[in-house]
Parts: sequence; C-alpha cells; structure tokens
Amino acid sequence: MKHLALALLIAACGSPKPTTPPAPPVDSFVPTAFAVKVSGTGRAVIFIPGLGSPGSVWDGTIAHLGGRVQAHVLTLAGFAGQPPIKPPFLLSVHDQIVHYIHANHLDHPIIVGHSLGGMMTLWLAETNSSDLGGIVDVEGLPFLAAVADSTVTEAQGAATGQQMHDMFMKMSDTQFVAGTKQALAGMITKPEDLERIGLETEKSDRETFANAFAELSAKDLRPDLPKITTKVTIIAAGNGPAPRPQLEAAWHTQTDAIKGADLHFVEDAKHFVMLDQPEAFYAVLDPALH
Repeated sequence: MKHLALALLIAACGSPKPTTPPAPPVDSFVPTAFAVKVSGTGRAVIFIPGLGSPGSVWDGTIAHLGGRVQAHVLTLAGFAGQPPIKPPFLLSVHDQIVHYIHANHLDHPIIVGHSLGGMMTLWLAETNSSDLGGIVDVEGLPFLAAVADSTVTEAQGAATGQQMHDMFMKMSDTQFVAGTKQALAGMITKPEDLERIGLETEKSDRETFANAFAELSAKDLRPDLPKITTKVTIIAAGNGPAPRPQLEAAWHTQTDAIKGADLHFVEDAKHFVMLDQPEAFYAVLDPALH
C-alpha cells in the first residue's frame, strides 16, 4: 500500500481585472471530461480537484469566497462517481477546459488546482497563458516521476506509471477501497474531512484512476515551464512524505524555471492543504485571485 499512498499523495499578474457576466454562463459546449458546478458572481475562477477527488474538496474555499467570484468547480470524469471517459484522460481534460473557457467566453479566468489538478494548471499555463488571468497550483508537481530523482526521464516515468496501473487493475474492489482509505489517512489530518472525502473517492472508477496515474507519471512539463507568462502561485504542504529540506529542494528544482512564480509552504498541512490549514491557505489564495 506504500506505492498506492505515494500515487495518491503526489498525484497537483500583469492582466487587467476582467469583468465577468454576473450570472452563470449558458453552456454552448457540454464537456464529457468533467462535470461543472457554477456559483457566485465576479471574476471567473475554475477549481480542479486531484486524483480521485470530488469537487467538494473546494466546498470550504467556496464558502470562504462568499460568492465574490464566479466559481466553476469541476469533478473530473471517472472520479467520485462521475461517468468515465476513454483515454487519453489528461489530454481530454486539458483540451476540454480550454474549450469550456472559450465556449463560455470566460475573460482571463484564474485556474486553481490540487494535486493532479495542480499539474493541470501548469499545463494550461504552458499552452494557454494568454487566455488566463493566473494559476494557483496546490501540491501539483510538473513531473510526478521525478519527485525523488530529477534525472528520471519520461520513458522511465511511463514505465513506473504502467507498473502502478497494472497494480491498481489487479486489486479487488475491496483492496482498492482499503488502500484509498489508508493513503488518504496520510494526507488529511481532520477525521471529519477524511471521512467525507474518503466516501466520495471510493466511488471513483478504478480503471480511470489507473489510467490517470499512468499518464501523470509519463507527463513531464518541465521543459516548457519557461513558456509560462501568466501569474503563478504555488502552495505546497509543509508536512510531506519526506524531510522538509528535501521537500523544499524538490519543489525548487522542479519549479524555479517558472518566471516570477511565488512558492509558499503552509505549515502543519498535509497534502490536502486547503482542508488541513484553511486560514493559512486562504491567506495565500485571496491575493492570487486579484
């Protein structure tokens, strides 16, 4: 279960303030790679959860914002009870988010993502910086497979990802649920949050979970990080699976190529930073949304 825990754990400026229509947009595009819940008025902010997670991981954040932004909260296909889609998973999510932004005429939205969702914010910033008003990456590394060794290649990451994929697919449903609970217990501190998120994560489609992790392991965003021109805020957990100096070194090694990125470590927070230390999280998030 150690490998499962690691898989779940790692697997997440200069623009003028735009004016967003006060009412939720009428979709001319219906995505299949995610479901969307829209609330609030003001600047558009898209929230992306992580591997297997429901959009409800952002409930506290949305309540804190009090309707002051137009929040578009995603739950990705195959996760937390959503219908699955065929692979490629990550590319479908990426392309459909871009399509969703354009179809709904969102004016330089800010993208906030956790874990896998955090990685997705970086990818969107690499490919579509001019469309965005900024990103907030919460615990999403540019290259999952190189977290412990920066010399790991995409090919090596893909091989590791395939091994993990096969391991997930060989599990029984009971083993998968038990492993998920065990892993989440190392990533969420409060029992009530662990119970709530665990019950939703258990509803995830195991094949989608396995495919997503395999693709994530093979995706190296590092070469194109210098292309990012939008504002980047990175929020990392102060309590991680490695000693603090090693954690900080890993984050700097992977993200220092992003020009002007603000990297913040939240003390006494595990992987689900927004649940473990919400006030400290909001203190970094709020300025990033302006």
